[in-house]
Amino acid sequence: MESFELREEMRHGGASYFLQTSYNSENEQIQSSFFRDGAVFDTMVRKVGGDSGTEKLRELTKKIHQRNKRSFRFILDARDNIGRSDDPNPHLRLADTLLRRNLFREAIAEAETAVEKGANDSRAWMVIGEALYRMDEFDMALDATRKGLELSPDYPDLHNLIGKIFLRQNMCGMAVESFKKAISLNMYYGEPYLNLIRTFLKNTIIKQDYELSRGLEEKFTLNLEKAGQLNPNLGDGILDGVKTHFEREEYEEALKLLDGIGSVSTRSLVDDIILELYLMLVQSGDRIEEGDIEKYLEKVGEILDRNPTFADAWNSLGILYTAKCKLFMDKASEAFKKALEINGDYEKARKNLRLTENDRQGIFILLKALLD
Repeated sequence: MESFELREEMRHGGASYFLQTSYNSENEQIQSSFFRDGAVFDTMVRKVGGDSGTEKLRELTKKIHQRNKRSFRFILDARDNIGRSDDPNPHLRLADTLLRRNLFREAIAEAETAVEKGANDSRAWMVIGEALYRMDEFDMALDATRKGLELSPDYPDLHNLIGKIFLRQNMCGMAVESFKKAISLNMYYGEPYLNLIRTFLKNTIIKQDYELSRGLEEKFTLNLEKAGQLNPNLGDGILDGVKTHFEREEYEEALKLLDGIGSVSTRSLVDDIILELYLMLVQSGDRIEEGDIEKYLEKVGEILDRNPTFADAWNSLGILYTAKCKLFMDKASEAFKKALEINGDYEKARKNLRLTENDRQGIFILLKALLD
């Protein structure tokens, strides 16, 4: 079956982005990538069956292309709207969203704006530190992360981030201590277990600290099992491949396979959903689309099917059900208004509309509070 692709240029605020979405018949996957200045900065990949038929695959490729385009355009438009806000929280949420799309300079700018407008928690420094880390600005990333730790010394994500910075600087002993600290603060946080394995492998390859190499097989096995339990979306195939390389003492190959996993987790997938919902409210006032909520509920439901003890997913499910309540209140308000259009003297409908509007505003305030 032949491969095919879609290409499109997007312009926004003086910047130019290029979106390319293609189906690769050899890999049986659809890949949608954004480019800026000739370099790719954001990619999503979806595996598809090669037996789906050419026309069906073309339609699916087009659908993924359009969905990725809309999602990206939505973020850029949200940034325009949020730029006028003096509330630091929308800037902070947008910074997180931009970071997830690998727009590092833009993420840093929004996080710094949040700090300028009064944000006094560690989340802004977490975004700045992570963006600088991914830009290979390790000393600056370390400074930002330490500022975050001054504000929130018990924030496990910051300890995990500082461990990643130490690891990239080949400071394996300090990296291990940081990852262990992250786990001690949240034993259900999956990423530090993977990072511990990376560190033990890296230490073995560069032969830096003999003490870290002692009991390597036991450390590897325990952390790999824990990582698999807490990151069910990794799939057994990936971890089996890492284990096979380790057993053959092919440590560089095992590390390369681990590094290919990245940091995608069920937690980040849930966070993406809540961030999208938050930006949707920022963009549209109090309007939310029923189809979007149903899509989010389905995604969180799938995550909970795979990991029923995932507390963040249950919390997100509660927020989504609150959003669904608002949708029903919106429909109720529209129904009472329709009744009054038909009969302007319908006092019961007028009273019901007044009561519904009060509760509708209350649910909207509740939803915003849950999302903040």
